[in-house]
Amino acid sequence: MATTLSVSGLTEYVNIHRDELLVKAVADSKTLRYVDIMGDVKYKDAIPYLDSEVVLADGSRCSWDPAGSDIFTDRFIESHAVKVNKEWCWKDFEKTFANWQLKWEAGREPENMPFEQKIAESNMGKIQEEVEKMVWDGNSGATVSGFIADIEAESAVTIAVSGLTSASTATEIVDAVVAAAQGNRAIKKGYNIFLSYTLFTQYIREQNSVCCANRQIIDANAETLTYLGDSRITLIPVIGLEESGAVVAATPDALVYATDIEGSENVYKVWYSEDDDKFKFRVLFRAGTALRWPDEICYYIPE
Repeated sequence: MATTLSVSGLTEYVNIHRDELLVKAVADSKTLRYVDIMGDVKYKDAIPYLDSEVVLADGSRCSWDPAGSDIFTDRFIESHAVKVNKEWCWKDFEKTFANWQLKWEAGREPENMPFEQKIAESNMGKIQEEVEKMVWDGNSGATVSGFIADIEAESAVTIAVSGLTSASTATEIVDAVVAAAQGNRAIKKGYNIFLSYTLFTQYIREQNSVCCANRQIIDANAETLTYLGDSRITLIPVIGLEESGAVVAATPDALVYATDIEGSENVYKVWYSEDDDKFKFRVLFRAGTALRWPDEICYYIPE
């Protein structure tokens, strides 16, 4: 009689690489590489602002005719405490593939939570993404205004670009922002144009569709792009502008990010608490946004 082996009642075997945990990649806070970071802001700081005017007069005679002005004003920037708190019970891994890392012994602290480094890296990546969004769109929970709100609330001479519609191409939008910036002193210093990755990719696609054979193809994976015909202007795609679709042109020191210790949003602490037998995760930093030179900013915000 033939022997029969039946495994139809068993769940299909799935091999889990118990030493491996993939962490989803996220973008970092790219904007902070291109704006002015002001450290040691504990709460509210004043940014002294000087505007000088001179008068060119007739110098053909011996006389003293003082004219002109030097006006000092204050622009204020605030930083607010921002935190991320999490906790994990290491015993929750008991019935998972990671249970081999657990060590059960009364009175013995667990040395590490399973995949502690990977979990921390995953959270830090998401924090960077949220910081990137916060510096542009603000965050009501953290009471950070964000550059877009700062720009819209500005009563000085920040230039709003008009005449564009929902049908405008990426090239038309970028060209309109560049044209608006030509009339102020920003062009003397050079400036960055911040825009969404979506608009940046569309702009490159439009540029690559233009003739001719001797025109170099632009890599859509480029981190930044020099505006064609003017090396003083750099296009910088950032995820923080994806939601609003805004385009902001600003000199390198016109946008200010305030914090206490530079880079503190990248520092975390993980520790084991005997009080409730859990691992704790904490990130704590200060953040705030402000405009230093409103007259060196041009912007377009779709309606």
